[in-house]
Amino acid sequence: LQVLAGLVPVAFVIATSAVVSRVPGAVGHGLHSAEWRALRDALLVTGGLFVLEQLVSPFQFTIAEALAWRVDDALRERILHASFLPVGTSLLEEQQSLDDLTDVVDPTRGAGFTAGSACAGLLALIARYVRWATSAVLVGVVYAWWAAAALALAALAVRVGIRSGLGRLAAYERSFAPQRRRRNYLARLLTHPSAAKEVRIFGLVPWLQARFRTAALDAVVPVWKVRRRTVVRPYVLSVPLSLVLSGLVTVAVARAAAHGDLTLGRLAFVLQAMLLIGTLGQFFNECDFQTELGMSSYEALRRFETAAEQQAYAPAATPADVSGAPRDAIRFEDVRFAYPGSARRVLDGLDLTIPAGRSLAVVGLNGAGKTTLVKLLARLVEPDAGRIAVDGIDLRDVDPEAWRARLGAIFQDFLHYELSVLDNVGFGAPRLVGDRERIGAVVERVGADEFVQTLPRRYETTLARSYEDGADLSGGQWQRLAIARALMAVEDGAGVLVLDEPTANLDVRAEAAFYERFLDLTAGLTTILISHRFSTVRRADRIVVLADGRVAEEGTHDELVAAGGRYAEMFRVQAERFGAA
Repeated sequence: LQVLAGLVPVAFVIATSAVVSRVPGAVGHGLHSAEWRALRDALLVTGGLFVLEQLVSPFQFTIAEALAWRVDDALRERILHASFLPVGTSLLEEQQSLDDLTDVVDPTRGAGFTAGSACAGLLALIARYVRWATSAVLVGVVYAWWAAAALALAALAVRVGIRSGLGRLAAYERSFAPQRRRRNYLARLLTHPSAAKEVRIFGLVPWLQARFRTAALDAVVPVWKVRRRTVVRPYVLSVPLSLVLSGLVTVAVARAAAHGDLTLGRLAFVLQAMLLIGTLGQFFNECDFQTELGMSSYEALRRFETAAEQQAYAPAATPADVSGAPRDAIRFEDVRFAYPGSARRVLDGLDLTIPAGRSLAVVGLNGAGKTTLVKLLARLVEPDAGRIAVDGIDLRDVDPEAWRARLGAIFQDFLHYELSVLDNVGFGAPRLVGDRERIGAVVERVGADEFVQTLPRRYETTLARSYEDGADLSGGQWQRLAIARALMAVEDGAGVLVLDEPTANLDVRAEAAFYERFLDLTAGLTTILISHRFSTVRRADRIVVLADGRVAEEGTHDELVAAGGRYAEMFRVQAERFGAA
């Protein structure tokens, strides 16, 4: 189609030149002469080519759009696949990866910044270059080779000036991914419902608007300045050469026609062909930005895929079997870990044994590494040194999906899915999402059935007011559904249950009552509880205190209080506070 689109204008120029050459003969010999019929035929061919040119253009646009969509859809599938390829989540927290993801999926940059647009733009160049090359060759045949070379060089000089500048601009524009991420974050604060309450209560709108404007301009103003220097300047410098060469050919053609060396038809063709050749020396809206800047998103995707592949699980020839694990214990052996970009080790030589079928509570000050311990256990991050073993098997030798099938977890920042109650609970065991009876039983066990029954469509209610018959929940209600989601994993065979500050939105009495019920419900499971309230952890079979990246103390509640150490001091301070209240 693009080749046809390049050839049709050249054919149209040939046909119009034939019309011009036939006009004198038709006028001289009258309406019924052979010359008149030749003119008529040439006019019909010209008209047909004109219609064909108008028909080709919409097809060019439509197919280019379809191509861009299909390529971009395929690349979105690849970025989704690569995002879940690493064993853990650390790749999604690295600055370079976040910059690459911004380049790939940032919708605010426009359609021209996608690889699909670059592919469609590259094909669109075929029509431009076919038109330029064919016209130049025909000028050489009809008039003179040197004129064809001069016209082709004149257009190509401007073209090279534009494209070389665009290449440098594309490389410079890619370095502003962090500024674009900051701009997008501020835009979300201004438009996303999750920030709406604080933004209005604290009167942050003017401040956020000003910062958004500044961040948005920081992301583009330097690029605009470089664009003037790298794109406009080469264009301006190359134009004089183009004008000189085109001017020389124009004068030579005019002199040849005046001396009778060129017929009227050939003169008409050469003059029109000069315009077709010259169109190469301009900026093409449909392909230039796309082919220079659009491929940066593909390069970013390849970098991200390479990084993801390096962190992917490489299955062993005989993967370790953890079905039914843990039967003995989970052990952290001299585990050391620091987050990327930080010199401080969160865990520094941690040794910890978690007996199977028992409940363990983990306490410590903020930043002691409690949540990091859970993330390591779930293989969301990997230890820098040491190992984590389940029943003597190094977790790095276990298929991550097989191990996570043995886990049920709820974190402090658990998700509020804008989906039905059934989905919110059933996601703990995707195989059981449609099992209303088992989901209902779990919801009752965590004490959530009472409020679920008051919702507009009960278990089918979408948990967001932005949907028809939707409803929102209180913090404590969301907490109960999240806990039910974790228990659904147990329904599907999980043997380890991790609760990281699971009851932060419940009051003290409700939390104590929940744990009384929870520990009864999870008897026989390996349970890890993280909480800042000592009234909730005192019933655990064993308690460990994390400090300085290691286990500072461990024992039962009574043993730790009697020891008079860190745990006893933290328990005393909290007990006094609640007593005063």
